[in-house]
Amino acid sequence: MDLLFKLCGVLLVSGCAAMMIRKSNPEMALSLSAASLTAVFGAALTLLRPMREMWEKAQTLYGVEDVYLLPLFKCCAAALVARLTADLCREASQNAAAAAAELLGVICALGAAMPLIGTMLGAIGEML
Repeated sequence: MDLLFKLCGVLLVSGCAAMMIRKSNPEMALSLSAASLTAVFGAALTLLRPMREMWEKAQTLYGVEDVYLLPLFKCCAAALVARLTADLCREASQNAAAAAAELLGVICALGAAMPLIGTMLGAIGEML
C-alpha cells in the first residue's frame, strides 16, 4: 500500500509538470507522460510477486494446470496494455488510435481466453 501512494505521487507530480509544459511544448509533455508511466509500471512490477506465489501454490498444492491460470493473466495483461496505450493516444489527441488500441485489447483478450473456453467446453462435453 505504501508503494501505491508513492507511485501515485510520482504520477501526480509528472502530470502537473506535463500540464505546465503542454502549451509551449506538447511533444515534450507527451514524452514526460509516457516516461513516467513506464517508470511507475516498472516499479509496480514488484507488486506482482504475490500473484506469482499464488500461481505456484495453486500448481503445487491444488494441482491447477497452466491451461486455467495462464489465460487469466494474459487477459489481464492485454487489458492493462490496451488501456494504457489508449490513454496515451487520447492524451496525444489521437482518438481513432485510442479506439483501435481498445479494440485490439479486446481481440487479444478473447484470443488469450480461447484455450480456457476450449477446456471448459471439453469438460462440459465429458459430463454429458
